[in-house]
Amino acid sequence: MNSGHVVTRDVLARGLAGLGVRPGATVIAHTSLSSFGYVVGGAHSVLLALRDAVGAAGTLVMPAFTPQLCHPHTWRRPELARAAADPATAAQMPCFDARRTPVARTMGVLPELLRTQPGARRSGHPHVSFTAQGSRAERIVAEHPLAWRLAAHGPLGRLWDLDATVLLLGTRWQKCTALHLAEYATAYPGRRAGWWSLPVPGPLGGTSWRQVPELLVWEGDFDALGAAYQAAGRPLATAQVAGALCRAVPLRELVTFACRWLAEHRDLRRGLPPPGWRDVIPAPRPLAPGLLPTPPQPTPPSTPQSHLPDPDGARQSHLPDPSGARQSRLPDVSGAPRPSPPDAPQSRLPDVSGAPQSRLLAPPQPCLTATEPTP
Repeated sequence: MNSGHVVTRDVLARGLAGLGVRPGATVIAHTSLSSFGYVVGGAHSVLLALRDAVGAAGTLVMPAFTPQLCHPHTWRRPELARAAADPATAAQMPCFDARRTPVARTMGVLPELLRTQPGARRSGHPHVSFTAQGSRAERIVAEHPLAWRLAAHGPLGRLWDLDATVLLLGTRWQKCTALHLAEYATAYPGRRAGWWSLPVPGPLGGTSWRQVPELLVWEGDFDALGAAYQAAGRPLATAQVAGALCRAVPLRELVTFACRWLAEHRDLRRGLPPPGWRDVIPAPRPLAPGLLPTPPQPTPPSTPQSHLPDPDGARQSHLPDPSGARQSRLPDVSGAPRPSPPDAPQSRLPDVSGAPQSRLLAPPQPCLTATEPTP
């Protein structure tokens, strides 16, 4: 904590006004409470200042991620390996409950506080839900398909539609969740997709695991991307609020810039998939966010699961084309057909698949995902 500053609700309000946040705005906020200094009233004062800034007609949104619900196969600590390999461990993982499951502590204090406010709404994804409060909250979180979790057919797409503002309050560009929209829209070198496990209610009351197709995302170059955005003179407001450097940026402007930046500067062909992914294959074309492929059939427990593609490099026959060429409805956990999400036309995001690709290889490093657990 920056103990040299004492921060009140009025100080926070003036800082938000200096960033251009006005009543009626839709904002997605990423906050670091400790970066401000000593906040009188703690996290509640920051939340009240944000609500004051957008007013009754505005909407406040925050990521409410729950990586603690990831499959034990994603755990990294060697001392947990034996428990992670035991099927009973995975069977006892709690299922996600939008009303009761707490936001992970790694997300900070504010998202959990917002989730518990009267009138707050939350999307239904078990790992990467969003919570919102305000006039447009229901519209933003109502649809959140399980597959392609951070694509434009979910809450991030609704924020694009609403021309939302991204607030980084004492946080780095690396925390900017909206930048994942650009990863789904851009066919950069080394982009990959695979099967990801989600906890769902089992037939006998326990927890089962459902495989969904998903893109491997990575935040490792978001700081460089944000610095390039700022250096290019694109729309951006900054303010020093006590000890915190705060930024406000139009989501559409940022994502549009990010699409072209990723195509020109990112190359993850030497990256390694993190634990927990199955049948990872290249995803060389822009995804069609509204198309949800059919998942694979469950494999009997006696059959070992392969986490690697065929040695000859051939595409797995049961893994869908990541371009979204196949159309099908993704059923919900009860088995009933799930209505197709509202169309999120890809033309709204720039198609940069033909942009020049950088020939410089990035250093070898894993393609970390937004829901990587900490164990």
